[in-house]
Amino acid sequence: MNKRLAVLVFAVVAALPLFAGGEQDPAAPFNDHELVAVHRIHLREVVRIGVPADNAPFSYVDAKGVWRGYDVSFARRIAKEILDNKEKYLRLVPVTRENWADYLENDQADIVLGFGPGPEHAAPAADFALPYRKAGEARIAPAVRKGNGELRLWLNDVITRRIEDDFFHQTYEETLRPVYGNTVEPETVVIERGGREP
Repeated sequence: MNKRLAVLVFAVVAALPLFAGGEQDPAAPFNDHELVAVHRIHLREVVRIGVPADNAPFSYVDAKGVWRGYDVSFARRIAKEILDNKEKYLRLVPVTRENWADYLENDQADIVLGFGPGPEHAAPAADFALPYRKAGEARIAPAVRKGNGELRLWLNDVITRRIEDDFFHQTYEETLRPVYGNTVEPETVVIERGGREP
């Protein structure tokens, strides 16, 4: 066993106690570099997040070619968290309802936003983290490649602990309030902390 493989095996084994029962122990320290899936993104210095390009006001490209929307703001926050505020290393990948799971399965995207685990968006190639917004009766959640439990758990940690307490309410005010005005209550869209009590 070469040295690099030994270090990789040690990192995975060391991380396992943090995730007993499939969830992180809230009292345990969380070291991103112990998670192989997250560390690979660090080494690449690019996080590829898939979002629909025509889903205004949640994710869309404006007339100047700039990505905008609620989900895009969350993608930027993920990029800052995973790459130490290096937002310029975020690569937004346009996906559709038909192909988003393929992008995960074929390693063309690390994370996809804008879909959920309900029957309409069910995909055998994807696992979902905790939800971050609602769409009607459905809950929208970040998707990762099937079996990528490390990245899913990392996203859960971001959603439940790392982002600001009212991050999604602030995002609503910045991206959706100008569109909806006072006709829509934020709580019909916003889910803070994955729906868990603070």
